[in-house]
Amino acid sequence: MRQPVALLVCRCPRTAEAVREAVGTLDYLQLEICDDAEGACREVKRKDVALVLAHLGSLGGVGEATKFLWAVAATRRACPTLILADNYHEGHATALLRAGAADFLAVPPELDKLLQQITALTLRIQLPAGETTATAMEAAEGQPDLVTADLGELISQVRRVAPQDTTLLLTGETGTGKTVVARLIHDLSPRRALPFVVVDCATLSAGVIESELFGHVKGAFTGADRDRPGKLTAAGAGSIFLDEVNALPLTMQAKLLRAMGERRVEPVGAVQSLAVRARIIAASNVSLENEVADGRFRADLFYRLNVVRFHMPALRERPLAIAPLAERFLVDYAKRNKLTVRGFRPEVLEVMECYDWPGNIRELRNVVERAAALCEWGEIGLDDLPPPLQGVAPVRRPVSKASAPLHRSREEAEITQIKGALQKHGNNRLRAAEELGISRMGLYKKLHKYGLI
Repeated sequence: MRQPVALLVCRCPRTAEAVREAVGTLDYLQLEICDDAEGACREVKRKDVALVLAHLGSLGGVGEATKFLWAVAATRRACPTLILADNYHEGHATALLRAGAADFLAVPPELDKLLQQITALTLRIQLPAGETTATAMEAAEGQPDLVTADLGELISQVRRVAPQDTTLLLTGETGTGKTVVARLIHDLSPRRALPFVVVDCATLSAGVIESELFGHVKGAFTGADRDRPGKLTAAGAGSIFLDEVNALPLTMQAKLLRAMGERRVEPVGAVQSLAVRARIIAASNVSLENEVADGRFRADLFYRLNVVRFHMPALRERPLAIAPLAERFLVDYAKRNKLTVRGFRPEVLEVMECYDWPGNIRELRNVVERAAALCEWGEIGLDDLPPPLQGVAPVRRPVSKASAPLHRSREEAEITQIKGALQKHGNNRLRAAEELGISRMGLYKKLHKYGLI
C-alpha cells in the first residue's frame, strides 16, 4: 500500500536536504519534491498528500505564497501547508498564517523542531481510525442544540473540517452552543478516542492560569508540593478547547502563542520543555478583531487561532429552531424525571418565538425545565413560564375569512412539494422556504400542520 506523501515545494538544496533528513526518520511518510507551485497543486489533486512544505523563496515571495495557499485550499484536500523561510519575518508570518498556512518556520531549522512540526501536522494519519465519521455523526445527532435544519450548512462544514488538524476558532454569544460544536469536532476527528479537555479561561484567576495551562514542577512556588501537568500537555494527542480565550491576560497570550508555534511548553519552574500534541480549538464570546484593535488581544495570536472560524448564531436569529429545541428539551427532562408533561400550549410556543433569548440555548433549556417542573395540568401554559416571558406579547397574524381549508388533493400536492424542497436542500428549511416562496415561519407552520415534524 502506497504511503501518504509529504510534498516539498522547493528549489533550495539546503532546505531540501533538511526536510529530507527529517522525513527520512518517519516510517509513515514518503517525501516527494516539486519545483513549482503549479506542479505541486497537480500533485495534491492526484496523490494522497498528508502535508505540504513550501519554501517561501522558491515560491517567489509572500504574494505568490498566498496564491499558492489559496490554490491548495481550493483542491479541498485535508492537507496543511507549512511555510519554510530563509529568515523569520513577523509581518510575513502573520500575513501567511492569515492566508491559511498551518505554520511558519525559519530554515535551516533544528531537526528536532522540524520533526515536531511535521509529526504534529500529520497526526491524523498516525492515529487509529476507530469508528467511522458516519458513525460519529450519528452519535452526534443526539445533540438537539445542533441538529436543526437551519444549521445544516454549518454542520456540513464541521463535518468537512473535523478530520483535519486545522486550528479552529468558534465565535458567538454566550449560550449559543460553542462547547457542543467543539465536542462535535473532536468526536468527528481521528482523535475521538483520546481526551477532550475544556479550559474555561474566564474562570481562572491570574494567579493560577499559568499553572493550569502549562503546568508546574514541585517547589516552583509556595504550595507546589508535587509536579502537575498543564492542560495543554494533559490532553495528550486529543483536543483542548480554550473557551473564552479572549479572557487570557496578555502575558499568557504570549506564552500560548509560543506554545502553538513551537509545539512545546515549559511548566512553571521547569528547566525542560514538554511536547504539545493536542489539537487546539478556541472560542470567544466577543469580537477578537475589536479586542485586537483595542490592544487587549495579540494580533499574532488571533491569526494563529483564526485559521478556520465557525460563528454560532444567536437563538433570536434562529426562530425556526426554538420550538423543536424546546420540545426536545421537554422530552429529555420529562423522561429523566418521570414526568407526564405532554407538551406546550400553542400560545406558549408563540411567546417563545417572540422572546429575545439573551441567554440563547442555555436559557431556553433552563426555561423549559423550570416550566416542566412547575406544570400541573399535563401541558405547559403561560402561567408556567418565568416572568420575563410572561410579559411578551406574541405577534398574531390576522386570518382572512375568505380562506378555506385545502381540499385533500391540494393538501397532498402541497405535502409532496414541501418534502421535495426539503430533500433537495438537505433538510435546510431556510433554503426550502425560499424555493417554495414562503417565509421560514410559514414553512414551519405547514410542517406542524401536516405532522411533518
